[in-house]
Amino acid sequence: MRERVREFLGVWAPMILGLVIIGSAVGFILSPTPPSTSPYFVVDPLAYDVCGLLLAFIGGILVLSTFGRWRKTRAARTPPGEPPKS
Repeated sequence: MRERVREFLGVWAPMILGLVIIGSAVGFILSPTPPSTSPYFVVDPLAYDVCGLLLAFIGGILVLSTFGRWRKTRAARTPPGEPPKS
């Protein structure tokens, strides 16, 4: 039981979090710029898109690093003469 909780917290939770971040980044990129209600605070459309792209980048780094760590751990657990499972 403890091994399953550890695997979920170490592998699957960061991957899910990364995918949620990527999903919100897609929402930023695809949604129109919110209207400005204040004359002092104007939302630049370019800044809105850059925010979405940075979120996608951060989510991608989180997913890829977690996936690489999971593959490395799984390869270390396989016996030396046995080919790694796909």
